[in-house]
Amino acid sequence: MHTFCAVAAIATGALVIVSRKGTRKHRLIGFSYVATMLLTNLTALFTQSLYQFGPFHWMALASLLTVCAGVSAPLFFRHKPNWLMLHYEVMLWSYVGLIAAMFAEIAVRIPAIGQVVGGSQVFWGLVISASALTFVIGGVLIGRHKKRFFG
Repeated sequence: MHTFCAVAAIATGALVIVSRKGTRKHRLIGFSYVATMLLTNLTALFTQSLYQFGPFHWMALASLLTVCAGVSAPLFFRHKPNWLMLHYEVMLWSYVGLIAAMFAEIAVRIPAIGQVVGGSQVFWGLVISASALTFVIGGVLIGRHKKRFFG
């Protein structure tokens, strides 16, 4: 369920990013993204029944907060002057976090890592490296496109 929701969130998030903003289509796909992200994060939190509550659960909570903040901006704060910028930044950072989680998951699923190299230092090195690189690239792209939208 978690993986299915995450893949759906990746797909719907990409569609929201490339779609024309402010349209009915953008809102519908955006709500689909929010719904799949909520399910992705909630299912991630319930993996504690398999594992102890740890760093990945904290990241799921952070992701949950960013998605909620991002969807709250247009729903509750339209009367505030910077609601659109808040929505733009927080929703894009939620997507960057999702992509970072995907790359971290891919990095630690490479069979040779566990069999040939192994060890928790390699595991955490891959998770942190994949995530950090994704956040750096995501931050550059968000900043570059922010200038296009907000001057």
